[in-house]
Amino acid sequence: MRSDTLRSNRARRVFVLLGAVFPAMLAAQAPIQYGVIYVCPNGYRFTIYSCSGDEANSPCDAQAFTAAQAGRRGPAARSQITALVQVCRVQTAPGDKTVAPGGTGTQASPTQASSNGIHVGDSVEVVTGFGWTPAKVIAIQGNNYRVWVNGIQVTKTYPAEVRRMGAATAQDHAAGQYRLGDRVQVNVNGQWMEGKVVTEMGQEYQVQFGNRMVWARPQNLRPSSTPAPAVPRAGGPPKPGMTSCAGKIEGRYVTTGLGSATIIFRSGKATMTNGFGGEDTLECWTAGDKIILRETDHPENEMPLDINNDGTLEMPIYGEFKKKGN
Repeated sequence: MRSDTLRSNRARRVFVLLGAVFPAMLAAQAPIQYGVIYVCPNGYRFTIYSCSGDEANSPCDAQAFTAAQAGRRGPAARSQITALVQVCRVQTAPGDKTVAPGGTGTQASPTQASSNGIHVGDSVEVVTGFGWTPAKVIAIQGNNYRVWVNGIQVTKTYPAEVRRMGAATAQDHAAGQYRLGDRVQVNVNGQWMEGKVVTEMGQEYQVQFGNRMVWARPQNLRPSSTPAPAVPRAGGPPKPGMTSCAGKIEGRYVTTGLGSATIIFRSGKATMTNGFGGEDTLECWTAGDKIILRETDHPENEMPLDINNDGTLEMPIYGEFKKKGN
């Protein structure tokens, strides 16, 4: 209890003394930044959380701390805070050892690494309210990582909240981490199906396999063991035996299903417009009762259609298309 009182008194003396030493600098006020760490020439550091007003005597919620101890948060006059801001710099890099606002521990050795292969100083991604966000590791304790992110220090836990930059490793996969575009096998009703991760939400992943999609958790996923398929070449048929739609399928086709989509076939191209305002011009290939529409810039993205006996077209997403004009 006595040590807490001493730290609190010391923090108040820092604000009072420095505020009295530099009153002349109030005329050239630098803007106060909230939620960042200020580093002062005498070694003290502090954070301002808020100020109740713009007057000189308006109280500000602030906290001073040293490299080893964090003081209690308490009020300080805005004039004192403003004086400190003139001579103390915002800490923009994790090079100084410090306790984060509200923390009590010390920073780890720069050579420390965890068993996950992530080192102090590594760039990583961490979960925030904005999704996966770039961050810098400054300390490690087991699976807990102290990181700089958006100008503040926070602690995040691997694998749910921390992941390395770039491709996932075998260790990441074993811990349940996958990335967008990863080729995986997903367990669907006891059968392992080849697919690709197309959406992620925490540690749940949407996997596309064929024309189907499923959401799966890590226990129902494993890395694919089959070689990656060759990337199709734009301008050539997606499958042997398929030829251009030019002269075979022409005209305007419309569906009244989801989005009221329209496809206009002209000279081997298909211009598709959906009811939400999007428009794409795609390659069109056909063979027998099948059509494949394919993106020119990303030929791996294909959209299949069936040709029905009555001449209508069928697409899994939009349903039936009827010809409405030439």
